[in-house]
Amino acid sequence: MSPASPDLSPSRLDLPVRPHVLATLACGWLVAVGLCTCYLGIGRLIDDVMAGGDRLWAALATMAGGIVLAAAGAVGQGVARGRGEGVAEVSVRARIHRFVLSGGTRREARAGGGPVTGSLASLATESAAKLAAWRGGFLGPLVASVTTPLVVVVVVALVIDVTSALVLLAVVVAVPPVVGGFQRLFRASSAAYQTQSRRLAAQFLESIQGLRLLTLLGAAQRRSELLAEESERQRRATMRLLAGNQLVLLITDVVFYGGLIGTGTALALSRYASGAISAGTAVALVLISLLLTEPISVVGQFFYIAMTGRAAGRQILAALAGERPAAPDHGDTAAPAAHPDDGDERDAVELVAVTAGHGDGPDVVTDVTFSVRRGEMVALVGPSGAGKSTLLSVIAGELAPRSGTVRLPAAGGGAPGLALVPQHSWLFSGTIASNLRLADPTASEERMWQALRDARLAAEVEAMPGGLEARVGEEGLTLSGGQAQRLALARALLIDAAVLLLDEPTSHVDARSEQLIIDSLRRLRGTRTIIVATHSPALSGVADRVIEVQAEKAVAR
Repeated sequence: MSPASPDLSPSRLDLPVRPHVLATLACGWLVAVGLCTCYLGIGRLIDDVMAGGDRLWAALATMAGGIVLAAAGAVGQGVARGRGEGVAEVSVRARIHRFVLSGGTRREARAGGGPVTGSLASLATESAAKLAAWRGGFLGPLVASVTTPLVVVVVVALVIDVTSALVLLAVVVAVPPVVGGFQRLFRASSAAYQTQSRRLAAQFLESIQGLRLLTLLGAAQRRSELLAEESERQRRATMRLLAGNQLVLLITDVVFYGGLIGTGTALALSRYASGAISAGTAVALVLISLLLTEPISVVGQFFYIAMTGRAAGRQILAALAGERPAAPDHGDTAAPAAHPDDGDERDAVELVAVTAGHGDGPDVVTDVTFSVRRGEMVALVGPSGAGKSTLLSVIAGELAPRSGTVRLPAAGGGAPGLALVPQHSWLFSGTIASNLRLADPTASEERMWQALRDARLAAEVEAMPGGLEARVGEEGLTLSGGQAQRLALARALLIDAAVLLLDEPTSHVDARSEQLIIDSLRRLRGTRTIIVATHSPALSGVADRVIEVQAEKAVAR
């Protein structure tokens, strides 16, 4: 299915919930009729008792019939509401899944430039549930509640008194404008809450996916501070949402309940005093007037369920249409990290009788011994699974050897001056500059351009709209594989480490990008120690020395 198909980029979200909404509406009316019947039975019972009549059974039967109708309506409404919510949620999630499978994530990334996976995960879970709660579960009861007063007015006009019905109708028509006013008043806070929820989910998921890289770059603490800031924004958005909800409930309780019940009571007393209705009917009229508060009783729920549900629906619709609103990027304002100093005469890598493996698994490399001189470029070659990446992880400090010794260059006696570019180096959503500054938050534009020139990427970045501010999309989605790999290399060069480790830097790139990466490493050779794991004969051909990793050993040649 094409990503631009009408089904995947709709102008509105059509959900198969109409039968359930209509069933909920009908059951809501049934509840209203049942309660009116019960209250009229109470009034009739009062009149019969006051008159000393002997037909009390008729009043009791009327009350019982009303209770049965109301109970049946309440049960039916609950069943229809639950089924409608379930159908709506399944439909929304299926729509999002089709969007993802059709390649819509690529279109969304280009439109918004922010994290896509975490954002869509939030849409398919929390937002889908909120939209389903609104369209499938709450819309029917809401319409039933808003129209219940009309049912009550009709019952009053037919059974009690037309004048009383007209007075109650005048009070009823004032309710919808009030509900609409509250909707407009708090719409912004609801939308802000939904937007912040999506942003937090996206940032959190992306941080988990790129955790290894953040650790290698020493940026994990800065990312943690970013997530703390986003969580605080989420807390504030939630508090604003709840504060608005409480305001709605306060106004509802103080003003509307008192006004409606007071009007119904005053009307009943007035009509009884004029002799238009009996005492029992007056009591029934007061009780029936309580049903007029039904729309007001759902205003508080309307604010939270309907407003958040509608906001979620707008965001789902925008995502499916590829029109995600751009979210501010807060990811690159963290405190700077310390730089390693230049190494001294010990700036060489040496492995002595190193044995290493992963977890409780077997040894991957056994009794490996070799050294790399300062400024030397060494290529680790060998078949897949021989242990090249394992050796790089040991040198980088990611993996502790099971036995043996690893000697590394130290910066002024401090942490080893190493930079590792993994085979699948993670690029974070944001700009070229924000990805580069993960390595050095204080890097100037000139330093970033120099790193891009060293990685043979500067000319292509200059041609991009915005240059350093060009957005890369999630995982570098808007870049080619070769551009993404060279950007990861430029980011490692910004660390200015004495030893540069590269794991298969040309394995997922085209021929042109492979040649550019090789040219870059050829120019860097001699300026720092370079250890590269590779299957590429062209790349190993520019190394000063080749170490073959095979059969759990490493043999220089």
